Amino acid sequence: MPVTSTPPSFLFFDLETTGADPAFDRPLQFAAIRTDMALEPIGEPVVWYARVPEDCLPHPAAVMTTGILPDAPELAGADSEANLANRIHRLVSRPNTCVVGFNNLRFDAPMLRFLFWRNLLDPYRHEWADGNSRFDVLDAARAYRLLAPDALNWPVGSDGRPTLRLSELSAANGLMHEQAHDALSDVEATIDLARRLRAADPGLWEHLLAARDKRQVARMIDSSDHAPFLHVSPRLPARVASASMFCSFGQVDGNRNRRECWDLRFDPLPWLELDAQAWAERRFLKTPPETAERDWDELRLPIKSIHLNRVPVVLPADALDRDGVAQRMVVDRERIALHAERFREHFAALRERLVGALERTEGDFPPQPVEQALYAGFVPPSDRRALEAWWDRARSLGSRRDAVEHARCLLSERFEDDRLPELVEGFVARNLPEALDAEARGRWRARLVEQLRPGETADTDSPTGRDFPGLRAEVDRLEHDDNWSVEQRALLGPYRRWLAKQERELEMPASGGQ
Repeated sequence: MPVTSTPPSFLFFDLETTGADPAFDRPLQFAAIRTDMALEPIGEPVVWYARVPEDCLPHPAAVMTTGILPDAPELAGADSEANLANRIHRLVSRPNTCVVGFNNLRFDAPMLRFLFWRNLLDPYRHEWADGNSRFDVLDAARAYRLLAPDALNWPVGSDGRPTLRLSELSAANGLMHEQAHDALSDVEATIDLARRLRAADPGLWEHLLAARDKRQVARMIDSSDHAPFLHVSPRLPARVASASMFCSFGQVDGNRNRRECWDLRFDPLPWLELDAQAWAERRFLKTPPETAERDWDELRLPIKSIHLNRVPVVLPADALDRDGVAQRMVVDRERIALHAERFREHFAALRERLVGALERTEGDFPPQPVEQALYAGFVPPSDRRALEAWWDRARSLGSRRDAVEHARCLLSERFEDDRLPELVEGFVARNLPEALDAEARGRWRARLVEQLRPGETADTDSPTGRDFPGLRAEVDRLEHDDNWSVEQRALLGPYRRWLAKQERELEMPASGGQ
């Protein structure tokens, strides 16, 4: 990590969005508070909004969750998505920043990546360059529930199961959380929760933070003797404290940040009776039932991917010695030791099966809209330099007229990456539509009509798609769904009227030579 005069800090942030799909949905509200490493605030909080883009209709469930209607005053007069993306990108790119949230690694961070991708900004560099990193307080809370349970009161949901919802944790522990699903309120609650965890067990807090360095993680799990280690993950069942003991196969494919690991709850010997094709067929089975260890036809392959660059919760095997940890994980330590010994003894044969299974199940990305094609490949360096130069100039412009002319220059740019011409045209259409010529305006309108299907009826097979007919049907369904409060369902009327207005406008004949 480079030496810089900027002191290290946490940037706690949260997003409220149009829906739950990071690749498709859009941020509407962004809030952040910067703190020092002792979790004391630095400067003032920021709260920024963006208006709803015309190619992404908010899901009514998101409206009921956040309470933000698409034509709310704070959105109607808000910034374009491009300006919001630029402001966020500069904030999170400050050197020595650790970007922190609650479930941010699985939702907010991917949402930011796609936001930056759509708006021609580097989607990755802010996560690792200039001493920057990421951290997730939800994963920390899950680890504390297992390893330091006295740190908090751990709530139980209405279904009788343990829950780590931020609103429930806040209520059970008297955290500052005035309004759930308001971005700034969620940020304040997350900081308060982080303080509680850090104070309860500073050593565990520092250990979890150390996983921001993927080299530290690799040293722990890639031992030459295949030593077992403890891993906590939401992908493991809550009934076993979302944790298990693992041994690593090491890097087995071209992804140097991914490790495939054997779950030591399961005996590897029976799996040697199956060939690589059988392993491949069982790789994506649903979570096995309670009797899975004896019911081989129902058992999913007990291998889990761990990504070194996603701040995984991994600890040495002696973490099992902490008071009550083995009991909460419901593990038989003798069986774990036996399975680990068999893993080491038959490592070569097991790894051969795994490599064969991966070859049979790893495939190319299916075709997808260019705005969702972020992971189809990295932008070539020459294209990235051209986009950065465009943004550098754009930030200095003082009038919309200058911005429009600058956007036209971008439209004429020649790119090596064949995704970029369409991505650039969509970027300009959303943010500076007057820069498009008649032909490009026609293409953009055709894209909207094809995607949003105004005037059509809902599909029988997929009645709740993210288009006008699907959302009309979804509103009809949600109006009778008692899982939502009366106050939340009262938002569906205004939402329905807004949706109808947007549909009428798109159905109107194009004008202006389109």
